[in-house]
Amino acid sequence: MKITITDYQENWPVLFAEEKKKINSTLSFLNPVIVHIGSTSVPGLCAKPIIDIQVGLKNADDLDRTIEPMQQHYTYVKMYEPDWPERRYFCRYESETGGVIPSLIDVNDVPSVKQGLRSLTHIHIFVKGTDDWIRHIAFRDYLTAHPNERDAYCLLKKELSKSEYENMIAYNDAKNDFVKNVQQRAVGWYRGDVD
Repeated sequence: MKITITDYQENWPVLFAEEKKKINSTLSFLNPVIVHIGSTSVPGLCAKPIIDIQVGLKNADDLDRTIEPMQQHYTYVKMYEPDWPERRYFCRYESETGGVIPSLIDVNDVPSVKQGLRSLTHIHIFVKGTDDWIRHIAFRDYLTAHPNERDAYCLLKKELSKSEYENMIAYNDAKNDFVKNVQQRAVGWYRGDVD
């Protein structure tokens, strides 16, 4: 599989705002905090053209209360939940083959169930203020404030996109060391531990 990396697009914040409005309406009963994260949230950073959104809730008991309402608009990707039980994960897909877009990709589904689906939006739901919540925001803010780190990340992604990958997990693994290193610095910077 080839990974498509595009230069920063000025419409990414607009696409986020449209999704935020939909999510806010869908989950209004939980009073969520909804923020743009990931590479498309960093001005000037190249990225896969997928809008990453983080939704913060007050407590863990509310995580499962998001599933049924969110499935009205998004696919519930339960597949990764055993490895990351603190997150509820949803995607907005587009079918590249005209096939049906599932409302659920379950734990025992094989990864090939996602073949023919192109991701447009990834939605990560966490409890607000947890380490996962902070890590994503710190990474975004750190790259925004440190253009040299942002540009190094873009260069890495463009270089990696020249290779073929078995799946998206393999691509993420290829950039994992860089991301983890920057995230560690970003969290310290965000919390005021380092400059």
